[in-house]
Amino acid sequence: MKTLRTFSKLITVVAILAMILSLASCDMFNKGGSLKLESFTVDKTSVKTNYLIGEEIDFSGIKATAKYSDESLNKVYTYDELTITYDADITATVGDKYVTVSFDDPNLNVKQETKVQIKVTEEPVIGDEPQLVLGFEQPDSLTSFASNNSSAGKSQYGNAAFSGEFAKGGKTYVVGNANAFKLNPKFTIFDETTDGAVGLKEFFAVVEISIDKDGTYVALTNVAGENNVVEYYDGDVLMATVNTYKGEYQFSADAVGKKVKISVLPSEDYYIFEGNAVVLEANIIDAYNVYEAWQLSVIDNDTSRSDWDDIKTANGIKGLTVSGIVLHNDIELTVLDEDGNYNVPASFFYTTEAEVIYKNSATGAEIKIPAGTKYLKDETHVYQRNGASDFVIQGNFFTLDTSSFPLVPSPGVFGENSGKHYGGDFSNATLIRIATTSSSGDEKPDDVALVSIDNISLIGNSKRDNLIDSTDALASAGGLIFIKSSHHSEITIDNTIGNSYFITYFADYGGDMSISNVKCYDSYQNAAFVWGNSTFNVADSYLVGCGGPVILSQSVVNEGCHPIVTTTGSVINTSVTGQEIWFTAVGATAIMPSIDTLSTNLEAIGLGSLKKDGKMNIMGTLMANGNGLADAIDIRAQGSIFINGDGINRFDTNTDWLTMKAITGNDLSDMTKIPPFLTVNSNGKAYTIWTDGTNFYDLTIPNPYPTPVTPTTHAELLAAFMTADSITLTQGGLSVVFEFYH
Repeated sequence: MKTLRTFSKLITVVAILAMILSLASCDMFNKGGSLKLESFTVDKTSVKTNYLIGEEIDFSGIKATAKYSDESLNKVYTYDELTITYDADITATVGDKYVTVSFDDPNLNVKQETKVQIKVTEEPVIGDEPQLVLGFEQPDSLTSFASNNSSAGKSQYGNAAFSGEFAKGGKTYVVGNANAFKLNPKFTIFDETTDGAVGLKEFFAVVEISIDKDGTYVALTNVAGENNVVEYYDGDVLMATVNTYKGEYQFSADAVGKKVKISVLPSEDYYIFEGNAVVLEANIIDAYNVYEAWQLSVIDNDTSRSDWDDIKTANGIKGLTVSGIVLHNDIELTVLDEDGNYNVPASFFYTTEAEVIYKNSATGAEIKIPAGTKYLKDETHVYQRNGASDFVIQGNFFTLDTSSFPLVPSPGVFGENSGKHYGGDFSNATLIRIATTSSSGDEKPDDVALVSIDNISLIGNSKRDNLIDSTDALASAGGLIFIKSSHHSEITIDNTIGNSYFITYFADYGGDMSISNVKCYDSYQNAAFVWGNSTFNVADSYLVGCGGPVILSQSVVNEGCHPIVTTTGSVINTSVTGQEIWFTAVGATAIMPSIDTLSTNLEAIGLGSLKKDGKMNIMGTLMANGNGLADAIDIRAQGSIFINGDGINRFDTNTDWLTMKAITGNDLSDMTKIPPFLTVNSNGKAYTIWTDGTNFYDLTIPNPYPTPVTPTTHAELLAAFMTADSITLTQGGLSVVFEFYH
């Protein structure tokens, strides 16, 4: 056994870490009257009290509690509300030192303070003899990653486990280089003074880093420095600087694009250990490592607004520019943290000024919404990225949860007290918005924002059935849209799970989006919305369970902006009656009788049905932008929407219109008078038919005087119906792709 320098017993470390000096004498805080400050104490677990020579004081996580004789005034103070003072050279020499913690007491109008004892040593304090290691395992974050990675893609669609599993596994862990990566194995040693186990977050470790060269890991050369800092070189090139005691890994720019293997063992100089090393293989990318909710603010680079300035300044990241983020644990993004401080800017939220009484006309029940209720402001972009710079969001199979965010208030219920500048009962609030240019009218630049999102689970705040009424004005207009690709940005999303967003994917005004190996569930409105001259491509994905059409695309006719939607190899499925709250909100319930009639007529002649068990699967819709259903039907929308090969191309519809004009004698300018027509795709051929309400007529070959469809005259068309998976109904400017049941 190696002889060590003399250190205090491990129990001394534990005692010092627990030592907080507080002013306990109530008389010291009296300031006349009956109100007294009973105590002002610092939470012993919130501050670091053990330091090495030259180490910077870190009280950033401090929590100090002021307790008064009037308990209603008690408060927990955090770093930004306190003043932390100490000698400039406090860690220059070893010994016991004191840090002063104070605040301006708003209740007693005096400055209150207490002192915290710290200990400065040449080396971290441990026992006289090597300590017995009882446990040394990978951290929970890596265990979670390994579990999700190995279970991905194992269950079949429809099984209970399927919705929670990622589509693809076999991934390598990802680490960013913009800030330090933390690798802290679970480490437990035996405390001989208590005959018990003690867990340590920091410990002496031996770290080896290797780099993948043509499939073989080659160990980097390590050069030890002071205070347990070790540099790792590939030849003369610095790859990483590591504090082996704290488990902090700062990779260099030269390490980006490399695959590394990190091996960590407890040092035999200080511990008795006979187990295996904790090993991590990781790809290094140019990105910022995220462990806490506030760190997500680095996504936002919108200098035109100052909303994020206070939060970024308080955390020392104002002005920081990064090329991506990497999650290293699950993140719950709440409006307020546990101490009541904002995790996101307070300016993004609206608080009602008066009580609103909402009456559900269907049930007669009244819901009182009190004054002071917090709502999300409409058209808020929580994180806005501008410009052509590329960006990466890498989830490492972790979850970003925004389920506690409030909804957007409804003008239909709240009126002027809704905080919205227009009357529509729809949310335009977005968690992440990407825009290359400031205007959709700009010509597409040579360089556009390329954004990739991979391996992340997402939870929104707006299930398809969590709003209040389906027959009246809405109590809430919806929740968060997960991401918008706007103004010539291009977003690629792979291997993600999305749940409970108002809209999950939004391609907006020249923004293009492609998703693959995606699972998306329970959207209040749509899984995807495609607006104007945008494209939306889906491959090998599952978009399931929406309050409206799974994919809704809108053509902005007056601007010549028309959407293109294509899905391949994907399950696109929602079961709706047409009476859901979304249909009521847009006035679409009015067309349900026509759809019912059409479905009944198809069934009557044995062609099939648009319904199964009384519900429709509206996979996609193409419509014109306008003010309600009438505009959607009247305006001749253009664009295309194809669901797994079936659908409709409306960029050239003159043949259909002219044929129907010849048949019906109606003026083309009055779309509402032109009967609906159907498009059936089978074996690579599209068939178009229309109905006068009684018979169906074949428009595939223009004929001014067609005969009704019969088995004798239209055998090929009828056969197409028997094999078609979907059918498209078109009325004026509205085209709807249904799953076809036969």
